Amino acid sequence: MNTTRTTRRGFLSLLAAAPAAFVLPRSARADAATVLMIGSSMMGGGFGLYLGQDLEREFGCKIDRRAKASSGLARPDFHDWFKLGAKAREEANPDVVVCMFGGNDGQGIYMGRNADPEWYRYGDPGWVPEYRRRVNAFADAVAPGRERLFWLGMPQVESEKLCSRVAVMNEVYEVEMSLRPNARFVSTWDALTVKGAYSDHVVVDGTRTRVRSGDGVHVTPSGAHLLADYVRPYISEALRTRP
Repeated sequence: MNTTRTTRRGFLSLLAAAPAAFVLPRSARADAATVLMIGSSMMGGGFGLYLGQDLEREFGCKIDRRAKASSGLARPDFHDWFKLGAKAREEANPDVVVCMFGGNDGQGIYMGRNADPEWYRYGDPGWVPEYRRRVNAFADAVAPGRERLFWLGMPQVESEKLCSRVAVMNEVYEVEMSLRPNARFVSTWDALTVKGAYSDHVVVDGTRTRVRSGDGVHVTPSGAHLLADYVRPYISEALRTRP
C-alpha cells in the first residue's frame, strides 16, 4: 500500500485554507458553549471522542456526544435519528451541532410498511431525492434555529463500490448545507489519503502509521487523531466567534 511522508506539523499546514484555531483564555470560558455531536460508529468511536476532547480542552465547552453503530438516515426502522435528533437538540440546547453519517446509508431507503414504494433501492431514480429530503429533515430537527450546524463528509473508503456511493452522499450534504445560512459542509474526502487516493497507512513524524482499520472504512486511533485535527479548525472558528 502506498505511503506518504507526513509530520504532524506538515499535516496541519495542509489546513491553511481552513479557519485558524484560537485558544481562549480560561477567563473567557465562563459562558461555555455546548457542542452536540451526532452520528454512527465514526462519531461514537475514537474520532468523535478525540474531536470532543480537543474542543473541550480548547474552549472549555460542554460536549454532548450521541452515536449509534450501524445507523444512518436510510433506516429509521433501525434507529430513528429524526426523532432522536430532535430529542437530543431539545435536551442539549446546543450552540453548535456536528454530525457525520454516510457509512451505513449506501443501501436501500426504507419508506415504511404501508408506503408506496416501500423501498427505494440504491440507484433507483427516487433514491437521491429521498435522501436529500432526509438530510434536510434531520438538519431541521437538530438545528432549527440559531445553532451552527457542521455536516462532516465521509472520507474515502477502500471499496470502490462503497466509495462511489459515499461520494454521492457527500455531494448531497455539500449542496444542502450550502443552502442553509447557519450550516457548513466540511469535506474529509482527501484526509488520510496518499496523493488524493485511499491508503491505509501514512507516515507520521517519520513513522509508517496505520490510519485505517481492516474494514477499509473506519479509522485507527492514530487515524482518528489526524481526522479530528483535520476538521477541528472549522468548528473552532465557530466557537471562537459565537456571540
